Amino acid sequence: MEHGLTTEQPQAPASALAQVTAVIVNYNSGPWLARCVRALKGKGARVPRVIVVDNASDDDSLENLPVMPELDIVRSPGNVGFGRGVNLVLDRVNTPYLLIINPDCLLAPEGLLALVADIDQHTNAALVSGRIYDMSGNEQRGSRRQLPGPRRVLNEVLRFRMGPVIDLTHLPAPAHPGEVEAVSGACMLLRTEAFVKMGGFDPGFPMHFEDLDLMARLLAGGWKIRLVPDVAISHAGGISSRRRPVQVMISKHRGLWRYLNKHCRDRWPIWVRPLWWLGIWLHATLMMPVVLWRRR
Repeated sequence: MEHGLTTEQPQAPASALAQVTAVIVNYNSGPWLARCVRALKGKGARVPRVIVVDNASDDDSLENLPVMPELDIVRSPGNVGFGRGVNLVLDRVNTPYLLIINPDCLLAPEGLLALVADIDQHTNAALVSGRIYDMSGNEQRGSRRQLPGPRRVLNEVLRFRMGPVIDLTHLPAPAHPGEVEAVSGACMLLRTEAFVKMGGFDPGFPMHFEDLDLMARLLAGGWKIRLVPDVAISHAGGISSRRRPVQVMISKHRGLWRYLNKHCRDRWPIWVRPLWWLGIWLHATLMMPVVLWRRR
């Protein structure tokens, strides 16, 4: 699928790319890492600065990277995870905007310029993104979503549509850019000042839910989150996690429990919390055979 703009949207001038530092956390992403960087580079002379944080990959993903002057590689001594990987290089970001993008995402410069133009026009916005599509052109779950809460999690797991849910991709997309509760963490353009004030990602999230935690903290701090629906971003999804699906599945459930404890404790009585803990790990136990079967 084409990645960038699907319809005409206001764009910042090409020089605005110099205001962006892209951070890509890589772990055994194979050829996708180079595709991600090449997509950002496009064919123009101006490119955003790119920092690749490599979490001790043992594949050839770094060897395939294109040669470009604004590309830095930071090697982590081990796999510190996504959020900690971004935090590792936060002091190297000296541009107004920070693009955090997964190595298996493709975003063209035109799409990035549209995101910059939107956040430029809304000084109270800390984060903006577009819609995320799989490689077949279907909008991915989580491309448009709400922040988790006890009722939304329950309705999501049981596939209820009668009450509030997290994922909103079953609804028609908005016609115009606007404020939302949450977007996909696969590709986020952030106001660097806001991200630094939040202290970056919470390192207590091992993997998954650190993006939603950040969005919840930004909203609580008075910032806005925006979606530009006509910016299309391609996302292969799960490239780095396919080699360790059980660990990823467990980390998702740990992240959910940490998120609910951090942001939703006032929504349930104390006696309900053990039931939620049991429910989350019962769900993980039931999912284990499915994950192992898919790995075959």
